[in-house]
Amino acid sequence: MKITLGLDLGIASIGWAVIKEENGKIHIDGLGSRIIDFEDSESTKFGKGQSISKNAERTKKRTARKCYDRYIIRRTLLTEFFRKHNMLPDEHLIKLDALDLWALRAKAVNEKVSLPELARILYHINQKRGYKTVKGDTEDKDLKEYVAAIVSRNQILKNEGLTIGQYLYKNLKEDRKYRCKGQIFPRKAYVEEF
Repeated sequence: MKITLGLDLGIASIGWAVIKEENGKIHIDGLGSRIIDFEDSESTKFGKGQSISKNAERTKKRTARKCYDRYIIRRTLLTEFFRKHNMLPDEHLIKLDALDLWALRAKAVNEKVSLPELARILYHINQKRGYKTVKGDTEDKDLKEYVAAIVSRNQILKNEGLTIGQYLYKNLKEDRKYRCKGQIFPRKAYVEEF
């Protein structure tokens, strides 16, 4: 006898079914669903058009934790590679101030740098993965604007013939208060700089 449990896990409900198969005959042994009730605060939000539920919020936080965990794994693997090849940057390189780090990153595009300096640059590049477009990006209006801004930034890089590191270093030299943090570029721009 073969027993199959089917689950449908949604953000506001869970559906289930148990199916038994014996001698070529299929029998539904049980099925049901569990609706997860809204709390008062959630129903108020829902009534105002804010359709995010408690479970959706949990999913969002879980996704953030997964992204952070994957970042730590990438960082660990990179460190092991640098250690194996005697490339680990020293304390001085690790503690470079922002302008000096961007300067080193811009310099590495055209000039030779030492292996520890290269490792420090790769640590810096490893912090960002860049934006990778997905199929549904053109459906949401806010997302369209977000993607358009990223494409526009990438076009500036191409027009000026610069890498991300060179572009941000140029802007930081002109204005020390320039914010690099909010500047998101496509993943392919990071690959090209690498």
